[in-house]
Amino acid sequence: MARKTKAEAENTRQAILDAAEQVFVRKGVAHASLEEIARTAQVTRGAVYWHFQNKSDVFDAMLERVRLPMLEMTESAADEKTGDLLTLRNLCIYALQTLVEDKRHFRVYKILFHHTESKHSLRLQDETAQEAIDTLTRFFSNHPPRSSLTARQAARSLHTQMLGIYFDWLRNPDAYDLSAEAECLVDTLFRGLCSENEPFLKNKETP
Repeated sequence: MARKTKAEAENTRQAILDAAEQVFVRKGVAHASLEEIARTAQVTRGAVYWHFQNKSDVFDAMLERVRLPMLEMTESAADEKTGDLLTLRNLCIYALQTLVEDKRHFRVYKILFHHTESKHSLRLQDETAQEAIDTLTRFFSNHPPRSSLTARQAARSLHTQMLGIYFDWLRNPDAYDLSAEAECLVDTLFRGLCSENEPFLKNKETP
């Protein structure tokens, strides 16, 4: 049998991760098996092990597909030279709207917040949260929040409030139209973080 090309191998890897999303949503991470992931992806169990060491490795790779692009955008917003409060505000709105409109983001974050029981997965949540808070702290160090807040306090406040929106909406997506309300919700958060003189917050009615 001819050796698979790099493109074919990558297609198989992505198919396995797509299947893992489906199985994790249906079964939960703790109760899912590599055998079921392989069946759903229509590949052999050996193909799964060729790409991933174990189920935790699959979970990590699945999360990285949505986490890394968003992290890169957050780090760009935190850059002292190119970032600003409006950029971060727009990124927060984009993140909420993407959660609604992108099926992969929806599935992965629903798994992360509502279908994750393993110690490894919970530890990864903690590490991801700490990484986000550290990046946001750097942002608010470069772009100071209102005088009553330290950069760390502003970072933790924004992170926990965005996390709360994710968690609550994913629990019941039919409760309200998150995409339509994203701008209002984010601007409400930023009013608590930023000086009242911030240009992008001026002339906006309080919801």
